[in-house]
Amino acid sequence: MVRVVAKAILAVALAGTLSLAQHAKLQAIECPFPEGQEVASEAKCAEYTACEWTDGTCHMVSNDVGGYVVDGEVQDNGRGFKVNLKKADAAITMFGGDVTDLVFEVIYHEIYHLQIKIYDQANARYQVPLPLNVPDEPVQPRLYTVGVSGNGNPFHFSVTRISNENTIFRTQGPLTFEDQFIQLHTQLMSTYLYGFGENTHTSFRQVFEPRTTFPIFARDQPVGTDPMNEYGHHPYYMVVEDNEGNSNSVLLYNSNAMEYSTYLLDDGTPSLTLRTIGGIIDLHMFLGPHPEDLNVQYANMVGTPAIPSYWSLGFHLSRWGYNSTDGVRAARERMKAMGIPQDVQTCDIDYMERQRDFTYDPVNWGDMPELIEELHNDNIKVTLILDPALVIDFDNYAPSSRGKESDVFIKWSDPSLVPSDQEPGTDEYMVGYVWPDTKTIFPDFLKPETKTWWANELKLFHEALPYDAIWIDMNEPANFGTNLDKPWNWPEGQDPWSLTCPNNKWDLPPYPTMMIRVGDNQSKKISDHTICMSGTQTDGTKNYMHYDVHSLYGITETIATFNGLKELFPDKRPIVLSRSTFPGSGKYAVHWLGDNTADWKQMHMSIIGMLDFNMFGLPMVGADVCGFFGEPDLEMCARWMQLGAFYPFSRNHNTMGTADQDPGVWPEVGQIAREVLTLRYKYLPYLYTLFHHAHMHGNSVIRPLLNEFPSDIPARDVDDQFLWGSGLMVAPVITQGATSRDVYFPQGRWYDLVYARLVATGPTTQTVYAPLDVIPVFVRGGQILPYQVPALNTVESRKNPFGLTIALDELMIAQGQIFWDDGEAQEHVMSESYMSSLAYYQEELTMSVMHGQDVVAGINLETIDILGFPKNAESISVNGENIPSSGWQYDAAASLLSIYISVPLADELNVKIYYENGL
Repeated sequence: MVRVVAKAILAVALAGTLSLAQHAKLQAIECPFPEGQEVASEAKCAEYTACEWTDGTCHMVSNDVGGYVVDGEVQDNGRGFKVNLKKADAAITMFGGDVTDLVFEVIYHEIYHLQIKIYDQANARYQVPLPLNVPDEPVQPRLYTVGVSGNGNPFHFSVTRISNENTIFRTQGPLTFEDQFIQLHTQLMSTYLYGFGENTHTSFRQVFEPRTTFPIFARDQPVGTDPMNEYGHHPYYMVVEDNEGNSNSVLLYNSNAMEYSTYLLDDGTPSLTLRTIGGIIDLHMFLGPHPEDLNVQYANMVGTPAIPSYWSLGFHLSRWGYNSTDGVRAARERMKAMGIPQDVQTCDIDYMERQRDFTYDPVNWGDMPELIEELHNDNIKVTLILDPALVIDFDNYAPSSRGKESDVFIKWSDPSLVPSDQEPGTDEYMVGYVWPDTKTIFPDFLKPETKTWWANELKLFHEALPYDAIWIDMNEPANFGTNLDKPWNWPEGQDPWSLTCPNNKWDLPPYPTMMIRVGDNQSKKISDHTICMSGTQTDGTKNYMHYDVHSLYGITETIATFNGLKELFPDKRPIVLSRSTFPGSGKYAVHWLGDNTADWKQMHMSIIGMLDFNMFGLPMVGADVCGFFGEPDLEMCARWMQLGAFYPFSRNHNTMGTADQDPGVWPEVGQIAREVLTLRYKYLPYLYTLFHHAHMHGNSVIRPLLNEFPSDIPARDVDDQFLWGSGLMVAPVITQGATSRDVYFPQGRWYDLVYARLVATGPTTQTVYAPLDVIPVFVRGGQILPYQVPALNTVESRKNPFGLTIALDELMIAQGQIFWDDGEAQEHVMSESYMSSLAYYQEELTMSVMHGQDVVAGINLETIDILGFPKNAESISVNGENIPSSGWQYDAAASLLSIYISVPLADELNVKIYYENGL
């Protein structure tokens, strides 16, 4: 069947040479130059036999000349099929090292999920060693067909959605598969392309005009606005195919340095080029059919996100530059004096002695154990930072000494690469320099012995400082001054030195990607700001070049830290905040969006970053509120505190040498922060329920409007508004000096969350008044949001009564759920959690308890607010008993009916409302 489909659909179109029209169409498939496209010329183009110069453009040669030819018949294996490929012309190359014989393999998984691999037929190549969740057997019936060109024809494949014949992936131009350069081109169904990271996106939707190229490779790179790679590695994208909202997504499961380009063919067809400089092509494709379906499908493959401890959903306060325990106390006192909710206090590296992990400064932070006790007594949890690099002072620094005993550090791949001036006792370890005033070495977190050693260090550290959560930073991994004369922070008076990488194929690959030309890349090398690619790592079974596993460093440290905290806190959920991430990090990590700047544009970009990372299956995400670098003014910090109150991970943080920016610094900001964080704390039960669904099913928590309204064309370009789940829409003011903003309201009724008034019936765009003390937040008709009377921290708020915000749609219907548990149990056991289903229909509210009545013992439901109720009630019954007229209140101007009851959350509930012309 596959063979028939392949021949019928593709063989004819691909046989022979391209027509003149086809050839012209594909001239947009550019030939990439290691130096960048600025060097393009006919002479430069002629250096590569895979390139051709036409009308002032250097482009790839045609597929029949420069690509591969199908070499044999399709081999069906029950799980999918394979077909062999052979290089069309061995003389056609970009950088040499072409693999002559390839295998094209299709693997069927779920009905919505297939995998396509292209790899060397004769020699094993690196593949990502982290496992994915895929079924043991393929699931029928499939939503897709795969077509491949027939025997003897130029290789080409496509994937088609059966229901509407949308072609979701169609290769074009030649496949290039060299030892250190792999390139694949595909047409897209539309320009509604989203995803890819972690890099600097100034819009959620990707740009096709002009052609745009972004690198992907984990890097210590502060946030900027030019196309550049940052901390994580997420080669995953989504395309909305048509006006109905059918959507597909693709993961290129590859951890090598890569880049992607978006552009239009000469006939206007949107296209995408994927390039990587190692490994294989390993594509996972998902068919949705809608964007939120894709979130679920992708998250279930890479691992659904962890459900965070309830307290971690509270507000976090942090900075680098408290300088002493007194600095922390002063910030905490400002928060208390202003009555601003807070749950977590975070300390950056200034608490350490000489920036060494697992220590604290005995002078300025000598009473840190007492400070942590004070914070704990105030119901404040404590997060401490750790960096991966440890000093080589083996004689005086026990963690490194114990690490050396267990042989846990990254080594050079060959003893001949060890620098001649390397310090005695460092063996074959790769030595670098980061924050401490002593040279450093880097743990290999792939290695089993490293994980055991790390868990023990976390335990010993906790005995000294009883922290609650760990923040792992600099884990790309970062190194200062690589390949330069010396690091920027090299101690004065010492002879210049830096980690210098060898001139070999790993550290000087023929195509280093555009990452060497963007951002703060001073050495113009792939190893800039990190360790050398010539390092070696091991999982105990296989050895890997750091060149291949570099972008896995963050996730492997995250897993080691997560598991170490599981041992340390056997009854509690680990909270690990990680800077560097990879597909699957959501199972273990909280993520912040890195070292941003106090800048209005970057405030907007933080929304885009949240949307991206919810796509990537990592919903516990946020940006440094008020900016890490620079100093915000009062207005910016107030607006950012409003936005940050709706980040899932909500933390105010800034850098050394800048003024304090915690909200208590400015009375006006403090008041605004108190009001907006109180609103956040009120609706934490709703946010927590969203995280339960994310953990159990893979749903996103923060959503772009297009996830809920995939056929709404204007919604696809909205990236300055976002949703909590399906029920709450946030439209922050992110423009300096603005006291109003235009808000796009998709289909349905939308109510102001604070004032409970109907604001709009969409689809429509309206100008909404928003002075400095207002952030526009709206509840969607048809939704029931649980809430809890807020307090100054979650320890206190979790004791308080519940309420419901019921927003009626046009049919006077609404629904919702409440999930509740102890807020920190390590194992997410359904029998030890509470779940109830809420439904409002025809003036009747029912709450059906599914399980976990004991979990909510002592907590009552006391207030029901019904938004959009047409008139005052004549009578109301609760579980069959009429309540007195004093038990409800009606605001005719707002069409708000508030009902006051006292019913245990553990009990079933039925509320009937009677009014004229009603029930």
